[in-house]
Amino acid sequence: MKNVESKTTNDRSLSVGAPRFAVVGSNRSMLHAVRWLAQFGATLVGVKSVDAAAELNPSPLAVFISGDTQDHSANPRDRATARAASAGIPALTQIWMWDFEVGRPGTGDLACAVSGVSTVIGEPDGPPGVLPAHIAEKWAGLFGASLALGLLVATNAESGEVPTRIDVSAADALRAFAEQNSGNHAGVPYGWRRNGRVAVEHGGVFPQGFFPCRDGFLAVQARSRPDWLAILNALGNPEWSKDKPFQNPFTLSEDDSKVRPLLEAELAALDRKELLERAMATGAPMAPVLTLEETERWQVFRPGFLGADGRPRMPFTVRRNSAAGLSSSLRRAK
Repeated sequence: MKNVESKTTNDRSLSVGAPRFAVVGSNRSMLHAVRWLAQFGATLVGVKSVDAAAELNPSPLAVFISGDTQDHSANPRDRATARAASAGIPALTQIWMWDFEVGRPGTGDLACAVSGVSTVIGEPDGPPGVLPAHIAEKWAGLFGASLALGLLVATNAESGEVPTRIDVSAADALRAFAEQNSGNHAGVPYGWRRNGRVAVEHGGVFPQGFFPCRDGFLAVQARSRPDWLAILNALGNPEWSKDKPFQNPFTLSEDDSKVRPLLEAELAALDRKELLERAMATGAPMAPVLTLEETERWQVFRPGFLGADGRPRMPFTVRRNSAAGLSSSLRRAK
């Protein structure tokens, strides 16, 4: 098997300087956001309130607020904004992190339920499931950290305008994913159902899911007619694929009872390495399901992507520069 080599010549590095943030509260979304910011070299200062954050010197770029531990009914945003206005200084940006949805305490499990994601997780006719390992809170934390770092660009822009409040809700993030896959919010209740490893009636095209092959499983993520044609091409364009009923992946997504056994029979004749090589040659959106140990042996990642502990790192290099260097770089970029 050929090793996977990166064909990009981009630097793939991010320079964020040394931003400083205040933190109020500690729900799961908040903790994930703080963890990622710390990896970028940010300074995080825990405080008891928004008012305390406003008194910090030097002033933080923004204050993170845990939505389910802070008393938002007291409207600290309005109080802090009014105090800043009277002092003639910009109001401190507040980034509110919600494990559930804005104004409602809860967990990422509730976010999975209310967003529609739980609708499709689990076995046929079984109970709804939830995303594993706090995925909902991790996504919210990632969005929060990204928005916080985006303030670096906003404060160096010509207008200098920054938002006074940003709400990041795990339920909103997952709902966006659900609606994207179903076409819109109306497609969730009538177009989705639980059916185990595959996602027929998921609102998209066939096939999507995990399918057995000769020595394990293959992840397939078709999103269009060209994707389906690329998959068939990778399988050598079997004779049955030339029949018209099997050429429209949209209608196949409504009922896979005939096409799925045919597809699985083709996959059963090939092992994961063969399928990966064919996918890379044809552009078919499919990849083998591997353990971390297998990914290292197969050398499917770029050098240095796995850390010393064997765990994957971020898909970019973190380079810590001074805040002054960041400001000059942004000015040159404009």
